[in-house]
Amino acid sequence: MGVILIQGGARSGKSSFAELIAKKIAGLDVIYLASGVVTDSEMELRIEKHQKQRPSEWQTVEEAYSISSYLKNIEKNKTILFDCLTTYLGNLIFKKQNKDFEKMEFEILAEIEIILKIAIKKNLNLIIVQNETGKGVVPASKMGRNFRDISGRAARMAAEYADKVYLVQAGLPLEIKEKGLRNIKKFTSDDGEVRVL
Repeated sequence: MGVILIQGGARSGKSSFAELIAKKIAGLDVIYLASGVVTDSEMELRIEKHQKQRPSEWQTVEEAYSISSYLKNIEKNKTILFDCLTTYLGNLIFKKQNKDFEKMEFEILAEIEIILKIAIKKNLNLIIVQNETGKGVVPASKMGRNFRDISGRAARMAAEYADKVYLVQAGLPLEIKEKGLRNIKKFTSDDGEVRVL
């Protein structure tokens, strides 16, 4: 199935839907790529909950800072559930927060692009879960705004590379890539300029 991006708000059911897709593709032969880091007791409980809801036979790999390095050494044709891109971006932003924003953003988005290119080159079924962060209130802090901006750009990049993109709302998944591309074509002229009809 290739690269699949699953987006949705908090507690929308995106992880559960991602797990259903992974099971359908590969059954029990799934690598669960977890980017969460235990920072407090609440995060520890969240991670435990995720661990309990997925099959114990799945291989779990915890990688908070260098997913591209991990994927470079993986066998071809594997099915990987990456949960989640949002947490991974947060980890990288926190680690690089003292850098100039443009440099930090460039490095982080380069890492995401490497991940996507490796997935395609190795013919991986890479299921990416990501929180939708751009529809809420404008964050009060500079770091929060940087996170929102990078998250939005990473989502656009992942969607561009993805074979399928789903939006999960209230537990209901909606496939949106094909419809979105049709709408772009409808509003784009032959010279590539967007026209408002």
